Amino acid sequence: MRTVYYIALLLFFSGIPTYAQNKILIDSKPSSIFIEQSDTKQILNFDFLISNQSTDTLTLQRIKVLVFDNQNHLIHTRFLDNNGTAPSILLVPTRNWNGKESHLVFNPFSEFDNSFTLAKLEFEWIFSDPKENETVVKTSVIPKKYQQKTTYKLPLKGRILVYDAHDYNSHHRRFDYNFEPVRLLDLKSNFMRYAYDFVILDSNNNQFKNKGENNSDYFGFGNSVYAAADGKILYATGDHKDDKNFDIPKLKENPLELYGNCIAMEHKDGSVSIYGHLKENSLKYKKGDWVKSGQEIAQIGVSGSSFFPHLHFEIRTDITNAAEGLPSYFSNINLLIGKTAQKVKSGLAETGNIIETK
Repeated sequence: MRTVYYIALLLFFSGIPTYAQNKILIDSKPSSIFIEQSDTKQILNFDFLISNQSTDTLTLQRIKVLVFDNQNHLIHTRFLDNNGTAPSILLVPTRNWNGKESHLVFNPFSEFDNSFTLAKLEFEWIFSDPKENETVVKTSVIPKKYQQKTTYKLPLKGRILVYDAHDYNSHHRRFDYNFEPVRLLDLKSNFMRYAYDFVILDSNNNQFKNKGENNSDYFGFGNSVYAAADGKILYATGDHKDDKNFDIPKLKENPLELYGNCIAMEHKDGSVSIYGHLKENSLKYKKGDWVKSGQEIAQIGVSGSSFFPHLHFEIRTDITNAAEGLPSYFSNINLLIGKTAQKVKSGLAETGNIIETK
C-alpha cells in the first residue's frame, strides 16, 4: 500500500531551509535570489541543495512551481514529472538520494515572460521511497529584481560572439559546488553564476582562420581588453603561459588560478569584475592601481582553464572561495541580426547572440 505524506507549507526567504518530518532538507542557494531582466524575459538563476536526512533511498518523482503576483494571485504554473515515454523529470540529472546524501538541483524553471510579476514562487517536490511511499515537500522563494549600481561597458570592441553566458544550459550556470572534488577545494558557491565567455569575430562572423589549431589563428588572440567600469585593481597576475593549463590544487588557496592570467577590479559599489584567460605579459596595470572605465588593461589570451582564445568576464561579490556571482548589464551593446544592428535595451548579453559594442 502506498502512503503519501503531505508536509505543511513553510516559506523560506532566499535560503532558510525547509524540513519534511526530519527526512528531507531543501535549502535555496544563494542567499539572495535575483530576477535578471532581458529585453524579452525574466530569468531566475538559483539552486536547491537537497539533503536526505534519513537512511532511506529517495527518488524525485515530480517538481511543480506556482507563480504568484503581488496580490497573491496565481498567474502561472508548470511542472516536471515521470509521465510519458521520455518523462520530463529526466531533465533533472540527479534524481536519487541515498541515505544521508545531498545533491544540488539547478532551478529548472528559470525563464518567465516579462509581463509576469514574480512576487513569490511556490515549489512542490514529490519523493518516493523503495516501498512507493511518497513524501510531498512544499517550499517557497521570494526573488527580487537586481538593481545594478555601477554602469558597465562590455570590455571588448568590435563584433563579438557570446559563446557561453549563464542560461540554464551554460557551464557557468551548471557549476556544482556540492560535488565532492569541488568541495575539497573549499569552493562554497557559484562565483561564475552570471559569467560570460566572449569571442571576437571577423566581418563574416568567423572565430578563426585556417583550422583554428594555433592561438594566432583566432581573430581575438591579442586583442585589447578594457576596464568595464572605474575601479581599483585587487588582483593581477600575468606570467602564466598561453597553454590552456592551470594548477587545480592551487584553487583552494586562490580560486582565481582557474583563469590563468587574470585581473580582478573592485568598483565603487563593492562589486568585483573579473577578466580571465588573459595573454601572457599583456597586463597594463598592477595590484593597487586605479583604472578608469574604457582604459586598456590587458589582451585576450588562452591561459588557465581555457580551450581557445576568449575573454572570461564576470561580476562577483569578492575574490574569496565563498564569492557569489552577480548579474551585469552592459550599456554599450547592439544585437546583430544579419545586416541589422538593434540596441539591447536591457543590456543583457545572451548565449549564442552576435553583438557589437558601440
